[in-house]
Amino acid sequence: MVRSEYFRKLFEPFVFYRVHYCWSCWQRLFDCLFFSQDLVGEVNIITFLRGRYVQVARLIDAGNLLPGAYIYINPFNYFMLRRWASKFDYAYYRVDGIYLTFILKVFLGRSILVARQSFDLTSLAPVVLGYSEREQHKVFVAGGKPGDADQFIQYFSQLYPRIKWIGSCDGYRPESEILSIISESGADMALLGLGNLKQERVACSLAQSNPSGYYFTCGAFISQSANGKALSYYPDWINRYHLRWAYRFVNEPHVIKRVAIYYPIFLLLFLYDVIKNQRV
Repeated sequence: MVRSEYFRKLFEPFVFYRVHYCWSCWQRLFDCLFFSQDLVGEVNIITFLRGRYVQVARLIDAGNLLPGAYIYINPFNYFMLRRWASKFDYAYYRVDGIYLTFILKVFLGRSILVARQSFDLTSLAPVVLGYSEREQHKVFVAGGKPGDADQFIQYFSQLYPRIKWIGSCDGYRPESEILSIISESGADMALLGLGNLKQERVACSLAQSNPSGYYFTCGAFISQSANGKALSYYPDWINRYHLRWAYRFVNEPHVIKRVAIYYPIFLLLFLYDVIKNQRV
């Protein structure tokens, strides 16, 4: 009896949290399905997905990279991004996971040519930084813990000495403060590693207020670089066999929660949006 009472007290808060968390996620889906019409407005997410996908490397090679916000879309931030109709005119998107890449190819047509574009040194980062160096951009870095952005600049200024690193700040500051600092810096480009949703909001707001700038969301790239993991975060064999998702499961357990909860709900919501768009 004593032992059973001990285990009950030990696991009851955890079970309650899981049930409450799962219910809140399904409640969010319900809200998105039945109460999002006024929020979405005239621009819908499927139209955005069909028309605003970009392959950054190809645009840079062709000299056609336009100013704006270059954000990632994933199953986690899809819930909120589909409500930001007013920001779509200033944003382009790319994807960095095989799950969403597959989904978009199947349901939006292979003519879009969706491909993985992770902001790391095996994919997009050298392309963007090399472009910025050739153009001699003034670059601002925002993200990570206090001090991470400074270490990032110290590391990459050796690799890209002609980039004008104009300033930095950590990612824990309020959005309004980050927006103000970057805007006042006069940066031509900003790298934003502020975490899901926050970095997308900041990038789109910057593109709206300063249409001549380039604003790239980059996830954990800033903090990984500051901690010396930019070159070796994924072992070569993990990249070779496309097992980055499994590697993150082991090294970042919070990712499992996102996949288990948000990915199925995302698929239902995405299919709902596709069907709804076909009826318009």
